[in-house]
Amino acid sequence: MSIKLALGPLQVQKCCQRKEEVSLPLKAEAVAAFLQEHGVRQAAVVIWQLDKILWGKWENGQFLLAGGQAVRPELWLELRVFNETAELHLTGNEGTMQGRFLQEVAENGEPCEYVDSLARLWGEAAGEEEGWLLLEDKDRKLRQQVPAPCEKARFYGLVTRNYIGINQRTAQAGYEDYRYVKICAADIER
Repeated sequence: MSIKLALGPLQVQKCCQRKEEVSLPLKAEAVAAFLQEHGVRQAAVVIWQLDKILWGKWENGQFLLAGGQAVRPELWLELRVFNETAELHLTGNEGTMQGRFLQEVAENGEPCEYVDSLARLWGEAAGEEEGWLLLEDKDRKLRQQVPAPCEKARFYGLVTRNYIGINQRTAQAGYEDYRYVKICAADIER
């Protein structure tokens, strides 16, 4: 998957999904236990904190944050743990985290349709170290470390899966939910 997602025509695809409403204490251990119970072994993580946005990984039952940063749930405003088949999306509210867990399944799920899209992340590749990719925008003096995808490229993007639904009141189709899927190459091939 590459920049062709952003340049080509959108294609409606079908799948089955399970969606579960989630409410957890605002503790990394509670989130970790939930992920383990639901069979999420590896995933990318993005956390919106009071002071910054952090990228990370979920591996071997623990959170690993870019730059070796400490896990500080007391600062979490929003959290997304995602891979190609599932996403846990939570927002913090007075000592709890609430949201949903969405997982695509082969059977015994609710049929759905979706469209994938790609949004390029700012910055260009400026180095890779131990599974982390540094993206840097020198003109703006901005840097971010993201989990390194397998593909090598100059630019990278975030694939978002947009689920299509019918509004019961207006009977019009539109996106009813979306989730992050993965980080991938976003170079334009000419």
